[in-house]
Amino acid sequence: MRPGETALRVRPARPDDDAAIRRLLRERALDGAIRLSLTREPSFFASLDRESLRHDTLLVEEADTGALVGMGTRQVQPARLEGAEVRLGYLSQVRLSPGRRLPRRAMVEAWRQFAESRQAREAPFDLTSITRDNLAARRLLERGLPGQPPYRPLADYTVRTLPTTRRPPSSTGIEIREASEAQWTELQALRRRRLDAAALALPGPTAPLALRLVALRRGRLLAGLGLLDASPWRQFVVQGYRGPLRWSRPLANLAAPWIGTPRLPRAGQALASASVVSLVHQPDEEPAAVALLRHAAFHASRLGLDLLLVGGLARDGLAPWLDRALPARRYGTRLYAVAWTPAADAWAEALREAARHDALQVELSAL
Repeated sequence: MRPGETALRVRPARPDDDAAIRRLLRERALDGAIRLSLTREPSFFASLDRESLRHDTLLVEEADTGALVGMGTRQVQPARLEGAEVRLGYLSQVRLSPGRRLPRRAMVEAWRQFAESRQAREAPFDLTSITRDNLAARRLLERGLPGQPPYRPLADYTVRTLPTTRRPPSSTGIEIREASEAQWTELQALRRRRLDAAALALPGPTAPLALRLVALRRGRLLAGLGLLDASPWRQFVVQGYRGPLRWSRPLANLAAPWIGTPRLPRAGQALASASVVSLVHQPDEEPAAVALLRHAAFHASRLGLDLLLVGGLARDGLAPWLDRALPARRYGTRLYAVAWTPAADAWAEALREAARHDALQVELSAL
């Protein structure tokens, strides 16, 4: 420790840390043109219990005062790697208290404790994502520091925010309806075939859905999706804007109804949004998936939602159809493999190649 530097300690979070953790999540926003904080109200630990098989959160605090300096979380979820069932870690919620920096010694200790928390049956790498415009963080992590596991880029991932609408769209030749149990079972069988064929499949947590829709043509199932409203335990809150959006937000909101993009909420406002999950379609039925999303936007407005979040690889075969047919704001992230063992590098190279062929299935609700 350098002279005058405050002594820090790294330790696992405890249930009585819940309030301090939630306060830090409220205070610290994710960098980008739209500064968002991901909050977990009313209980941090209960929200992670809903989303993962198990989880570990580490806190960095001042050794003498206990003041919280930073945090990070590793959630373990079920996944499939080349068809084999594995448990996959996801690193997220790395936050620093305002005005604080994390010394290298504390970072190395945090990495060491995360490494020791890994268990049998877990993949040799973890997954994480970083916004593409957070260049400083990406350069630092890709360059690597002593004691840090290597960050290997896998693929670019796009989150689209679709505005909801109060006017039902027309769908010539395609019937949209709420899914029956039999239709949903058929849809999930189609989804499982896609997951089984993927090099890496991260299907996301199972949770009750607010809505399940299918698209049919003369009784044949073409596509389906579900809406997951996680706002009872996890929320996105707009903290502010950077760059041109700081002054152009009112103009963008005036134009939003005409060009079909979502309105930009005021700072401090939570987004009333739901994630699209289990979006799957039959081969060559991309138009049915687009029609389904349009109807989902109508149904979502009736549920009191303002936005639908649709996630997928930037090279997803459905992406060009969505870009042409659906107005949306797009937010780019980059997926990384965090290599805990030497074997992880070979997996990262194979998964990079698989991503070029749309063979990664990563559900937005898992990130």
